[in-house]
Amino acid sequence: MEVLFQTRTPLDRMAYLIPLISGIALIPAFPPLDQGYLAWLALTPLLWFCLKARPRQAVAAGFIFGIPLHLYLNTYLAGVLFTHLTVPLSILVQVLLVLFLASFNAVFTLALSYLRRLGNSLAVAFAMPALWLLMEYTRSLGFIAYNVGYIGYTQWRYPFILNTAAVFGYWGIAYIMVAFQSIAVLAAARYLRGKALFTALAVLLLMLAAGTMLPEVYPAETNKEPLWTALIQGNSSTEEILDGAGRQEILRRYLDYTRQAVEEEPRVKMVIWPETVVDLFLVEKPAHRPQMEELARQLNVSILYGARVRDGGNLYNAVVLLNPAGEYQAYSKQRLVPFVEYFPLEALLNQLLDLDVILGSYTAGEEITIFDYFGIPLAGVICFESYFGDYIRLFAREGSKHLFILTNDAWFGDTHGLEQHAQVAAIRAAETGIGVTQVANSGITISFDFRGRELLRSGKSEAAIFALPLDLAGRKSFYVKFGDFLPAACLVYLILFTTYSLVRKFKNSPYAHK
Repeated sequence: MEVLFQTRTPLDRMAYLIPLISGIALIPAFPPLDQGYLAWLALTPLLWFCLKARPRQAVAAGFIFGIPLHLYLNTYLAGVLFTHLTVPLSILVQVLLVLFLASFNAVFTLALSYLRRLGNSLAVAFAMPALWLLMEYTRSLGFIAYNVGYIGYTQWRYPFILNTAAVFGYWGIAYIMVAFQSIAVLAAARYLRGKALFTALAVLLLMLAAGTMLPEVYPAETNKEPLWTALIQGNSSTEEILDGAGRQEILRRYLDYTRQAVEEEPRVKMVIWPETVVDLFLVEKPAHRPQMEELARQLNVSILYGARVRDGGNLYNAVVLLNPAGEYQAYSKQRLVPFVEYFPLEALLNQLLDLDVILGSYTAGEEITIFDYFGIPLAGVICFESYFGDYIRLFAREGSKHLFILTNDAWFGDTHGLEQHAQVAAIRAAETGIGVTQVANSGITISFDFRGRELLRSGKSEAAIFALPLDLAGRKSFYVKFGDFLPAACLVYLILFTTYSLVRKFKNSPYAHK
């Protein structure tokens, strides 16, 4: 594969418009436009450029592709940053985040520029999506794990494609999308043709067929009696959340909406509130708010709600299930938001920033909790945790019949960040084979069945009450049992392909015969 771009003239430098077009073309695939089909085409200019470019050019292309894309995807953070930080610091944080995310794209394009030198276009066709998948997977690891804006999330509206998540997890969606574009680019460049092209298409179709047909082997399991549930979106403001008196008003509002929900639908037996509605102080026994215990007893309902829980010297972001008898079960968030909920030097961070809120002071939970609602196993996670499929699957593996995501996205106003978060729940539902319902303070409250099909949705920045018979139908999932096996398989494939190609090149070189 020859090098095409020399970048010695202004006309040559115009070639850098190619990766820029690719990055901009991917933007409409994400909210609010949600034109997910574009994600099946948008990468082709970038891939074609990298097949022709030198390594240094490929690195530049990765940044040129990634910067506008990540700048758009993360504009929802601007409101929070500019509200709580100085203008220069806000700009610096936003720039560093975008460059950090774009650097993953640059590593991908650099690796791709070397990969195409190894020959064997058929092997390259599947090495390219393997590289992309490992780029995204690496972003999900470590302290600064940040999964917003993954390409496969654009497919949340397409049940046919979502079905593959039940086998391969989210990673199968991303791999198939990039593999399709890789084959198309290699075929258009005439590197892949004849028998090799037929083989590549056959393998891709086989993987797609396995992803869409294998889940149907497991029959759907249904419950005879649905669980009548009320979802409460109270629409509390960020000012109320940060103010002591305001938090009392928040509690009063959710109590009133709960009474209203049960009055309108007496069959309601469980009420769901979003993240951190109240503060609890646990010493020897749970110190639930008396108003909540009295309400649960009077209405004969259980309340699943989010709370800031202080237990000794630790602060937890928790989900609590309170039943009519005043008994409780609790789960503490394990995947904390870096810098906001967790930071190793939180005292130094807060001293430097001097904000009205305390950052980095939460303690991570240590155990998976399955709530026992009168014999029905249920689970709840909090906000950011819904981005981690390999973690969410653990709740389904332990037997949960439904997953609730409690979140407070009020910090992000009515930006497209709310849609980005909400659509992830569809992926988690398809992966786990159980229904997933997100309950948000200010939106978006949304529910999906076990196939990832949307059942209901609230608006943004509005109060809303939904009373519905919660369908506990589900099915077993290959992904729940085996987890993230596809990233591991991709890593093994790349190691074997690279090693074989390098050994073969060495054997065919003049140095091998000296």
